[in-house]
Amino acid sequence: MKIKFELLMSITAMITAVAAVVVAIVQTQVMHDEAMMEREHARLSVLPSVLVYTGSHVGDTEGSFRIGAVNQGIGPASIEGLTVKVDGKPQLTWAQVVALGTDDLVHIDGSERNVDTVSVTNLDPGVLMPADARVEALKLETKPDIATLLRDQLTSRVTISLCYCSLYRECWTVDNINTRPAPVNSCKAEETFFRNEG
Repeated sequence: MKIKFELLMSITAMITAVAAVVVAIVQTQVMHDEAMMEREHARLSVLPSVLVYTGSHVGDTEGSFRIGAVNQGIGPASIEGLTVKVDGKPQLTWAQVVALGTDDLVHIDGSERNVDTVSVTNLDPGVLMPADARVEALKLETKPDIATLLRDQLTSRVTISLCYCSLYRECWTVDNINTRPAPVNSCKAEETFFRNEG
């Protein structure tokens, strides 16, 4: 009787130990899943989504053309690279972009300047673009015929590519042709460094 009791106690202790191990494993898995969900929630709560755009206005007496970016996401975007190409060839400055993109008909600087107002906003690497922020990298105010020329030529010939990262160092590229951001491993330094100036 005593042996049966000890055997029963031994089996009970073994079942209790196994049950404790199973509970510990399940509890660890639940805690891991919760931590992963919290991490994913934190990551998504700072996710940027940048759109690059061109826009124009042509009125009776005045006109304008703009190139910019807007962060439509819910978190800040760290700008890591800006590339501007005309007909697929990288350019160094907005002055080069406008002159080449309009077959040398429009100039934003120098003695041949035929644009009334030129505004340039910094989109250089390291700039942090908050959620809902809109940055007009280039804004040109001019006569209606020049604005029409800028719209017709630059919209089709100029590609503005932006590489940006989230606070979690997840990175994307986007341009004014493919407006949906594409994930990339990192923002690589371009061989031709675009100077975001007039």
